[in-house]
Amino acid sequence: MKEAYKNSILKFYRTRKRMPAISEIMSLCSLRSRGAAAYVANQLVREGIAEKDSTGRLIPSGKLHELRLLGNIKAGFAAPAEEELADTITVGEYLIGNKDASYMLQVDGDSMQDAGIRTGDMVIFERSQDYKPGDIVVALTEDGYTLKYLRKKAGKYYLEAANDSYPDIHPKEGQIIGIVTSTFRKYK
Repeated sequence: MKEAYKNSILKFYRTRKRMPAISEIMSLCSLRSRGAAAYVANQLVREGIAEKDSTGRLIPSGKLHELRLLGNIKAGFAAPAEEELADTITVGEYLIGNKDASYMLQVDGDSMQDAGIRTGDMVIFERSQDYKPGDIVVALTEDGYTLKYLRKKAGKYYLEAANDSYPDIHPKEGQIIGIVTSTFRKYK
């Protein structure tokens, strides 16, 4: 496939947050036939950049979101850095362990700020009953859903904020919905 076609389609995707339809591919690539545009769409699928949904429309594949992993960087004292391509990885593959059991929530509040989780951050949690004290969990209490550390004392579980301004929660009834597996935030 011509690199110019691919670049035009990827620019369309970045701008509109969706893959173009066949008629839009015709326009983007200055093609005269739907057949030629369908061929370009099929090339995107073959290259792993896109997939087709049940109706035949293009949707982005995980490969579209791959980033180059260049290596490690020191967060302590500075050290000479050498740029070398270590691998490529999709952000989703890195953040999500079990896609079928994972969900995302946007954080509202400051009760977990000392754990590095702030208002506006996104957390990915995995529905699981395999929790243990020390995990950050999504819990349902009689007061509603909350995000807290799971703790255990004298054989009883309770929820602890990562902010001293908040009291521990000792729910009379409740349920652990899942375990937080990752968090992320955008700076710009």
